[in-house]
Amino acid sequence: MIHAKDTDFDVVKDIFYQHKQWFPHIRTDYIRREIANGHLILDNDVVITYNYYKRKQKIGDVQAQQGDCVLHQIAAKNKGTASQVLQRFFKWTNRRVFLSVRRDNVIAKVFYERNNMRLIGQTSWTKDGVKNALPGDVYMYDDNEGIF
Repeated sequence: MIHAKDTDFDVVKDIFYQHKQWFPHIRTDYIRREIANGHLILDNDVVITYNYYKRKQKIGDVQAQQGDCVLHQIAAKNKGTASQVLQRFFKWTNRRVFLSVRRDNVIAKVFYERNNMRLIGQTSWTKDGVKNALPGDVYMYDDNEGIF
């Protein structure tokens, strides 16, 4: 996998801003921090941000374990290359990969399912308690399950 460098900042920013509808929360300081921490991949104009859990972690109603990978964002400049990069990411990380996605992001959910991820739970995000919660789904990729 090709990790982004400081010189890739503008390319990464442009890819996220191209998809502002789904990534309104992505700020430039976040992009710079992920690049500096080595948690941002830029490969064939596809951006992946990720991390590894340092302890057990709940993702909505799902329990992830220490060492599992959480994929924070995946965004592509053009259609067609994201699946190839994601499959390489799965092989490269060689561990379970979790992600959460807005329930209304049907295009992303179809993409994840097409890439051998399965829906395993649900979550929600909120700024003001239960009122106005934004519903989401939790997906997982596990090559060791033998079902893919």
